[in-house]
Amino acid sequence: MANLTLEATIDHGRIIVAEPEKLPESGRALVTVLNVPERGLDWDKVMGLLGTMEKKVDGLTFERNARAEWTDRDSSNPDGK
Repeated sequence: MANLTLEATIDHGRIIVAEPEKLPESGRALVTVLNVPERGLDWDKVMGLLGTMEKKVDGLTFERNARAEWTDRDSSNPDGK
């Protein structure tokens, strides 16, 4: 069976599917809970991470730098060894 995604709600630990007719008679499922209101952000952790993340270089800059290294390497070693 191919993957199937259906809208559902949880009521007191029971999963209620919006379109139960689309479900097979039997099978296995993985459930992803999209929003859990009682589970908030850990603001101490968030504030501790601010300013520590690595700044990523955009793809074009990365490619230009890589090609410049190749050109420098090739020009400094004309016999290709």
